[in-house]
Amino acid sequence: MKSNSPFALLIALSLSTHAQEVGTSFTVTSAFPKYVTADIEFRDPTGAKWPNFFYGKPSGDVGAIELNPTKPSASFTLVCDKMAQDRGDQSRRVIGELCGPEKFPVVTLAVTGVGSFQPAVGGSKDKNKPATTAELSGTLELAGRKFPVKALTSFRQHDGKGDEKNAALMIDGKFTIKASTLGLKTLAPTADIEVRFGLTAYPPEVAASGGKQK
Repeated sequence: MKSNSPFALLIALSLSTHAQEVGTSFTVTSAFPKYVTADIEFRDPTGAKWPNFFYGKPSGDVGAIELNPTKPSASFTLVCDKMAQDRGDQSRRVIGELCGPEKFPVVTLAVTGVGSFQPAVGGSKDKNKPATTAELSGTLELAGRKFPVKALTSFRQHDGKGDEKNAALMIDGKFTIKASTLGLKTLAPTADIEVRFGLTAYPPEVAASGGKQK
């Protein structure tokens, strides 16, 4: 039976407000900001090989993330076409055999889906903007190879204070693949390679207005 009591209305209002807080939308676009907002790195968990660091921006297509507990969604593509420390001998690095001095492949991560959002282990420093985790799914493309990935990913809302002057969503994910999947010959086929990625997304109104770019 439907209740119109003040207490019932108060509970309904509280739930509605909470849904609006966690159901916010964020845009991933190459148009904003002008500086680099994405990075992908490859690491050897054993520490025998040095890591490779790639960075770049989202693709020209506008992507989006919906932090909605009942209908979450994520669709964006990161194109990391620059590599840090790209000069000199690459043989000591985990995917160094795919690179050469000032010559390296473009790394593309295309995210097409997301699982349900869960509270992050350890919570967040800001109790008003709780951190959440979810599994992103998509494909990684590197050196002519393309394969599906599932990445455990954390999402942390930023209030626009500090180095980042705009309200934003900080995203960090990681997954593990085998050396054979990447076509590496200098490591055992079953050796694990840890892949980490990060990007920053913005509320649509911030991206559209140009925000407070540095």
